[in-house]
Amino acid sequence: PKTPTDADVLNIYNDYSKVADIERYLKLLFRPFTCFLNTKCQYNLRKLRLCLPDSTYDPDRHMALMTTYRMPSASIKIYANGNMYSQALTQYNAYKVLVDFSEALAELDGCSPSVIHPKFNLVNATFCMPFPLDLEALNERIKPNAVYIPKENPFLTYTTPRTIQFVIFPMGYVYVMFCTSPYETRQAIVHVLPLLYTCRAPTQQNQCDLELTHGDINLMLLWEKEFQRDYDFSIQW
Repeated sequence: PKTPTDADVLNIYNDYSKVADIERYLKLLFRPFTCFLNTKCQYNLRKLRLCLPDSTYDPDRHMALMTTYRMPSASIKIYANGNMYSQALTQYNAYKVLVDFSEALAELDGCSPSVIHPKFNLVNATFCMPFPLDLEALNERIKPNAVYIPKENPFLTYTTPRTIQFVIFPMGYVYVMFCTSPYETRQAIVHVLPLLYTCRAPTQQNQCDLELTHGDINLMLLWEKEFQRDYDFSIQW
């Protein structure tokens, strides 16, 4: 793979022949759109397995019954306690699939499912800049849309007018959150990259020093779980 130039990165989706190399260079990882619903129903998964020919249920390996949905395309997990999870190409589809599916199940067992208060995955993508960032300078550049209190948190939070949110760490690691589709996620990345390139930290480190170690990755996953937990508890039930 080729190492992209700065111009390549700043025009990440202008030339699709270079996209794979750029995404690899930025360690860009997209998350599927997931939705969770507590339908407040009780399901007999063995019975459902017989009614759903494309489903699989092996309680010795997994507590959930797993199946797929075709229009729109999605995967679904159903638990006996009424919890349901879906993965789809957009946030709306992830929710719509669970609503349609739970209503179809209601016709089988007579349960009236609750389809309100869905929970979605918060983080839609992560990437890492090839240089450290000066968060003080970034904060000054994007005020008043930024929150940066280094005594409380080691990151800066930037919210766009479209309510998409970025959490940015000084090592260059970035979370992209509150998007609703892959297109919106990519547009958000296109929007933030020029800002990040203008706020490199004054002290340049060797590229090898910036490589994410296993410890860094584990720490970033812990932060992601923390952001998701805070978001879940903020939802009124």
